[in-house]
Amino acid sequence: MSTILSRGALAWVLVLAAGWAALAAVDYHARDPDSRLYAEISARMAKAPPQGWIAPEFPPGWFMGGLFREHPVGLFIPAALLGRLGYPAAQAAYAMNAVYQVLAIVLLQRLTATLVPGLEARALGWLIQLLPIAFTFRIRANHELAVLLCLLAALYGTERARERPRWALATVAGLVALLLVKGVLAVFGPVLCVLWLFTRRVVPGERAPAERAAWFGIAAGVVAIAATAVAYESLYRQATGEPFWSFYLNRQLGVAATTGAGSWLVGKLYNLAFYLGRVVWFALPWSLAFVASLWYARRSAAPEAAARWRAEAGSRAGLAFASCVVVLYVGLFSLSDRRADRYIFPAYYAAGAAGGVAALRRIAWLRHLALRLDRPWVEAAVWGVTFLAHLCAGRLGLPTVKLWAP
Repeated sequence: MSTILSRGALAWVLVLAAGWAALAAVDYHARDPDSRLYAEISARMAKAPPQGWIAPEFPPGWFMGGLFREHPVGLFIPAALLGRLGYPAAQAAYAMNAVYQVLAIVLLQRLTATLVPGLEARALGWLIQLLPIAFTFRIRANHELAVLLCLLAALYGTERARERPRWALATVAGLVALLLVKGVLAVFGPVLCVLWLFTRRVVPGERAPAERAAWFGIAAGVVAIAATAVAYESLYRQATGEPFWSFYLNRQLGVAATTGAGSWLVGKLYNLAFYLGRVVWFALPWSLAFVASLWYARRSAAPEAAARWRAEAGSRAGLAFASCVVVLYVGLFSLSDRRADRYIFPAYYAAGAAGGVAALRRIAWLRHLALRLDRPWVEAAVWGVTFLAHLCAGRLGLPTVKLWAP
């Protein structure tokens, strides 16, 4: 097992190094405006004194000016550090996005492996990369993959803390990092960790002597989020003489609460259709298997299906958790009047992962393919090929595919 892990880790290091080299060699710049903005902010920070990093400003020529208070500064600091170490600063944010993406894939595999057999968890390493959302965000400088990584770190820490209490520190670290990257949306982190523990209990025959430590990790994470928010505000005021959180919350929550001139109910139903359509589209084809699994779960009370369903308790827990993630993100953002694909980003991976496992169990040719591709370097190779394809598509100016505009 250690040899397999070392080969897989070496493959990831090699493709990441090649990806970083390619980004620098072609002087890559994304077409996505948010990515370009965040990459430029990170590049400017790399050349500025670290004391001022907590309060970056909008670069000249953008839609706003002055202090950047759209999000906390957590996303920019790793890229700024990388640029300061000598990597081309203009591409540092894209390079760090690649790291977040790879680490998220690895953590997703390990989290899934706590519920389903090893083959299915390992196969998710390449299956999840074939989602449309993975192609869309392959080379970006947005927050979304960093957010996904923070959530997975908190969830994995919560899972491992059920047996080894020291892993509760990973829960705390993931939740604090989530606050520093995405601000108010860090509230999703503790909620999802709690949901994980509840859905995890459907797996019979397991002993979790330290589950109390997992709950403690979540509680400590909430306290740490609050303490970090207070410290962040203090440091920001020292650097600028102005507040951060009041401005940030007024902008984020104020815009989200803005209502249009039409019917409130019609607007919310449209939002619901918008986000459900996004889940189906951006998690294809595994979103279809996810929906089919929900239908299968509905029929599992029948005597002929009950025995088999009990034997799949681990996948049942995963399906329940994925459903909770989708309902939570789609439900809450449907109540907002701000619509964007990226807002429910974790829901795509939840539906894709649950659907991918279901497809592996029920589609014979796909499981046979997974057996043939069960090599420690395959997921890294898939990432390298798709990364290169995205890089070439961007350089050639090829069109992108859009579902329907927000």
